[in-house]
Amino acid sequence: MKTEQQQQIGVNGSIQGSGVTRENTSVIVTAADGRSLRITPYGDGIVRMQATRADERVFSDSHYAMVERHDWPGEFAMERRGETLILRTEELEVQLDTMTLAASFHHLNDTVPVLREESPVRWRDNEILVSFVADASEHFTGLGHGYFGRAESVDLRGEVIHRNYGSRQIEQAPLIVPFYLSSKGYGVFLNSTFPNRFSFAAGGDYSMAIETHGFDARMDYFFIGGRQLASVLDHYTQLTGRPRLPQKAMFGLQLSDKGHDHNSATPSDETWWKRKITEHRAAGYPLDHVVNDNRWRAAGGKRCESKLEWDPERYPNPSAYGQWLTEHGLVITLDFNRCIGQFTAGWDDAFNLPNPGEIDFKESAPDLTNDKFRKWFWQSFHNNALKPADGYPGDALWIDEFDEQGAAPKDMILADGRSSAEMRNYWFFFIAQSLVADGWDKADLNKRPYVWVRGMTAGAQRYATLWSGDIYPDNKDMAHTVRAMQLAGLSGFPYWGHDAGGFYDWEAAHGPDEDLYRRWAMALGAFSPIWKPHGMGQSRWPLDRSGTSQAVAKQFTAQRYELMPYLYSSAHMAAQSGLPIARAMLLDYQHEALAWQYDLQYMWGDSILVAPQIEAGKAYSVWLPPGNWYTFDQKPAPQQGGREITVNPESGELPLFVKAGAIIPQREFALSTAFIDKQALELMVFAGADGSFELVEDDDVTEAYRISGEKMTTRIQYLHNRQELTIAAAEGTYMGAPLSRDLSLRLLGIDSAARVLVDGRAVPFQYENGEVTVLIDDVPMGEGLTVRVES
Repeated sequence: MKTEQQQQIGVNGSIQGSGVTRENTSVIVTAADGRSLRITPYGDGIVRMQATRADERVFSDSHYAMVERHDWPGEFAMERRGETLILRTEELEVQLDTMTLAASFHHLNDTVPVLREESPVRWRDNEILVSFVADASEHFTGLGHGYFGRAESVDLRGEVIHRNYGSRQIEQAPLIVPFYLSSKGYGVFLNSTFPNRFSFAAGGDYSMAIETHGFDARMDYFFIGGRQLASVLDHYTQLTGRPRLPQKAMFGLQLSDKGHDHNSATPSDETWWKRKITEHRAAGYPLDHVVNDNRWRAAGGKRCESKLEWDPERYPNPSAYGQWLTEHGLVITLDFNRCIGQFTAGWDDAFNLPNPGEIDFKESAPDLTNDKFRKWFWQSFHNNALKPADGYPGDALWIDEFDEQGAAPKDMILADGRSSAEMRNYWFFFIAQSLVADGWDKADLNKRPYVWVRGMTAGAQRYATLWSGDIYPDNKDMAHTVRAMQLAGLSGFPYWGHDAGGFYDWEAAHGPDEDLYRRWAMALGAFSPIWKPHGMGQSRWPLDRSGTSQAVAKQFTAQRYELMPYLYSSAHMAAQSGLPIARAMLLDYQHEALAWQYDLQYMWGDSILVAPQIEAGKAYSVWLPPGNWYTFDQKPAPQQGGREITVNPESGELPLFVKAGAIIPQREFALSTAFIDKQALELMVFAGADGSFELVEDDDVTEAYRISGEKMTTRIQYLHNRQELTIAAAEGTYMGAPLSRDLSLRLLGIDSAARVLVDGRAVPFQYENGEVTVLIDDVPMGEGLTVRVES
């Protein structure tokens, strides 16, 4: 017979007088004063904590949709030790004081908690608060980013952050993700859209609060385990949804007509675009994505003097134009400014906020909780712009200026019956959901959606992404961009973008100068998830810049397109696990103190370290993590890491380092990702350590990779001590996949080479300056091979 301390409680059962009951997979603990805490396992690595007062019930699971699903498997094993209730999964343990309802969280078999509530959930005035015990050595990151992505540090320790939208009129591009990660190997996600506040050991205060503004709110948070930050991020994106992978073309170069003088004799119409693209390509520059800014639209083609449909004079035959784009390996963005809503067919003034307050464009200030507006929004794109039945072009939607409704009153009641105070942080989720989940996904367009909005909300990564707004073309915003890119990736948005080079200097009335264009628009831009040089003032097209800048553009466009197999495989990894393309150093090196300090450098995928030059002509430090590192461009013998080095590149040069053991797949340069030869593959192997890589390929365009698993994966491994490279047989296939490969293998850092064996047979090779090169033609996809270098 079990003692009281060991007693187990069955499903939907209780211990008489204990205040502890089960309800399905949840355990509900009620204190003497009527406060309750519902604790629910979401699998083995996540625990949900929902607190209520005596007269309250928890919100329904459908109250918010930031969490993708709630039908998770898992059940607590439960043990009672006096007044302490112990709940266990296969990975976590929660210890709860049944008198106070204060909890502590452990990774299984760890005696010391990684997170402990200093006091239980408290309600005071218009605030619901939970405080944690501050650890003197703990660091924090994530939480999305603020307006314009202006972050002073990726390490949030010592800061008090209000990650909210809606305190003033113009608050561009907030990334509202109430999820953070700790250096101790856990994360916390606050499942509420009410205004929030996080204190990360500021003045010793480690707490999380929501501000109710007098409305009905709940403290509802998820503790997310993992030990390693990559695992925590994996769990978080399982919970809130995997990022939606764009078409491969979206990772190519994107250029717009923004810098063109629309009042000139050659407006940016179809003729202008064709001429510009032809000249650009003839000069040897690649291009994938044509970004239209206003001028494609009818009724004036201006920012706020137009409507959502094609202009019949500038684009007399959109279907034929779309065919021309396809033939030239191009995709196209169509934009929407909020101010044109009222001029677009089907607009109803009843869509507007009931009390917009003092905001711009009050006549086009929709209430995004209004399901009639959301339905109209998608139908306007589908019926007036995309027009799939007529073959009109359209691969991406650019949604602008919905982040300029912040001054609208918080106390108004919206169409769904909730307050603006509760819903405004949710604004961008509604946009993404209406255009993708309720629109694009149901329209059978046979291509992946790519929707970018100036602002985003947690969970919306499964539909859309964002960019950082009208940032300044200066060194300060360049530094902010490097950090914001990392914070976005740490918050579930790996396909984050920005206007490379900066959008516009509103005070000095110019775009980036030649130096900044080289350092930011080209160098940093080429190593950003989305590469979109865009903005007012000077043109961002390479042929419109100086000869020096054109040479830099030629270098980085070639480098990005050659690295496309590496980049696109990393993009697939982001969609599978949430692990971002541009990774903060702390993600791979969380226990290294310097990884939390060096936030103006980052990892590009698994193996490449990028250290952009923020100030021209100024030397700066780069931290090389432990291990051996190669200089990517020069590829000499590796240098020892675990130290800081000084670099001082020329304007437009970008220090790149590759860790020993890296396997970097490349393909020959092409003028579009659509024209890249998939039958030829080059593998660069950087000797000095064991390494592996998973090459992922698909049809580049459709959802078949996700819906029906139509993709091809090739596992590649290098064993340093054996100087042996193994390329496994490809697994899976997709429409249009090649049947064989021509391989070019380059092994760098090899001290000597007497012969090279492929599957045990000697083959011709070249050896020079520590590099072994082997060419192997016509290798069937279904067959693997092993290459070994003998000294």
